[in-house]
Amino acid sequence: MQKSYSAMWGKKDKNTKAKNSPIQESAENSSSPIKSLNIKLPSVKLGFAGSIVSLIDGSYLTSKALARNTPYILFLTLLAFLYVANSFYAQSKAHDIERITRELKDLRDEHISIKSDLMYRTKKSEVASQLRYRGIKEATKPPFKIFIKKEEIE
Repeated sequence: MQKSYSAMWGKKDKNTKAKNSPIQESAENSSSPIKSLNIKLPSVKLGFAGSIVSLIDGSYLTSKALARNTPYILFLTLLAFLYVANSFYAQSKAHDIERITRELKDLRDEHISIKSDLMYRTKKSEVASQLRYRGIKEATKPPFKIFIKKEEIE
C-alpha cells in the first residue's frame, strides 16, 4: 500500500482526515482541565526528527523504548569501546613496526660496515703488512709435502 505524496510529507489532503496522536485522543476523550483550557498537546513526532526532539527534551528517558533498547545500547557502547581499543592497539603496533624497521636498517648498515672492514683486514697484502711489524715474513718458497716412511714411524 503506497501513501500519497501529500501524506508522506504531512500535507493535508481534502480526502484525508487528520489523525490525532494517542496523547491528543486520550485528552479529548477524558474530561480533564486541559480540554477545558483549549490547550493542544504536542503531537507525538515520528521519524528521525521526532527521535532527536525526544532525546533533547528528555521524554525518551521515561519511555518504554529505552527499557526495550537498553541491551542494544549497551551492545553499541561495548562495540564503541572495542573500536577505540582496537584503534589504539593498531596505532601502537604501527609505531612499534616503524621503530623496529629503523633499528633493522641501522643494524643492516652496521653489518655491511663491519663486513667490509673484515674483508679489508683479511686481504693477503694487509695480513702481510700487519705481520711484517712482528717479524714474520711471507714465504718465498712454495709449500711442499712431507713424506714419512712406515719404517720411521715404528
